[in-house]
Amino acid sequence: MPVLEPRRFPALDVRNYRLYWIGAVLTNNGRWAQYVATYFIIYQLTGSAAWVGMAGFANFVPMLLVSPVAGWISDNLDRRRLLRAVNGVAALTAAGMAVAWAAGLRSPGGWVGLFFLNGIVSGLMIPVGQAFVAECVPQGYLRNAITLNSTQFNAARALGPAIGGLILGIAGAGWTLAAVVLFYGPMVVCLSLMDPTELHRRVREPAQRAGRHPAVVADYRAAVRYVFASPGIVTAIVTVSFISALAMPVVQQVVVFAEDVFEVSPFLFGLLGSAQGIGAVLSAPMVAGVIGSLRPSTQQFAATAGYGLAVAAFALAPTYAMGFGALAAIGLTHLVSASNLNSVVQLQVDDAMRGRVMAIYMVGVLGPLPFSNLLVGWLISVYGPRPVVAVCGGLLVLAALVLRSSGRLAHLDTEFDT
Repeated sequence: MPVLEPRRFPALDVRNYRLYWIGAVLTNNGRWAQYVATYFIIYQLTGSAAWVGMAGFANFVPMLLVSPVAGWISDNLDRRRLLRAVNGVAALTAAGMAVAWAAGLRSPGGWVGLFFLNGIVSGLMIPVGQAFVAECVPQGYLRNAITLNSTQFNAARALGPAIGGLILGIAGAGWTLAAVVLFYGPMVVCLSLMDPTELHRRVREPAQRAGRHPAVVADYRAAVRYVFASPGIVTAIVTVSFISALAMPVVQQVVVFAEDVFEVSPFLFGLLGSAQGIGAVLSAPMVAGVIGSLRPSTQQFAATAGYGLAVAAFALAPTYAMGFGALAAIGLTHLVSASNLNSVVQLQVDDAMRGRVMAIYMVGVLGPLPFSNLLVGWLISVYGPRPVVAVCGGLLVLAALVLRSSGRLAHLDTEFDT
């Protein structure tokens, strides 16, 4: 059995990780504020849940397209420098959106194109950032660092939408997008302040040092074979794919509930979007402590079933306040699931394969999302938001029961039992 750490968050004692964590939580606030502005824009221009689904498709499908490249560069290039460059490009992309709005771009198709470009940048940033977490801390602190990384993401999910909604309500969409540019600066600064000699990166193989890198496609195929030979990693990918397909589209459709179901202001819409992050942040000490000491299979069954029940509760919430509470419960279950599955993958993967395997894992996280966004958006436009989201929640509970009864979840315990 694993021994609990004497401190709740020991990873924060490591200076490089502390810098990364601070930069990430500030930058992710900007990303969530950007999501609030962009989904608000597309819904205001079209009044259509189907177009909101299309926006989600455009944001996430490019991440799948760049996955092989993202995994290869993560394993073969300096991740710290790469993250610094990609964050700079993300700032330019955000600036481009602000300029487009100020210049009068009101075509939904034009905005979907900008979302696609933003998705390419995110597709490079996310898997590299996930792999870089393991580079910032010693192996013994990795699970704690991953939990903290999930917590900072959800802390930003708590504050970022509220910031976006506040600026949106006071100054409009253009100024919200312009403010996002400033949020990418902290990560660039924090990455620059790190001590590269204290990073825990594997020694590169002789062929790599000589510059004779394997082809991207062949390298990716080797990583896919590696994943299929690892039952725990396969189970993590299958589980997160169910969650991505059935629960994550709810985030994109919160604007529909805010506008058509609860009929609230843009600021309250932003606040509603922050509910998941608030739930996650408030539960973070429990996730790092008592829940984190449970077997990964036990954590995952409870998180996946609880996720589905919370989604169904949000769909049926009769008031804004009850909807807020249901979204907070989604945030709790999301934090448990995200930190647990990410830990399983990071602890079971060989370091030499880490970047490519994390890129494949992100395909599980993001792969179903563009298509489920399209489908859920269309179904909501036909049948309304409440029944569609309630059915999604019920199906996720069913998926949890199937994974548990089939014995698949037991594969998550491999590293826990060693």
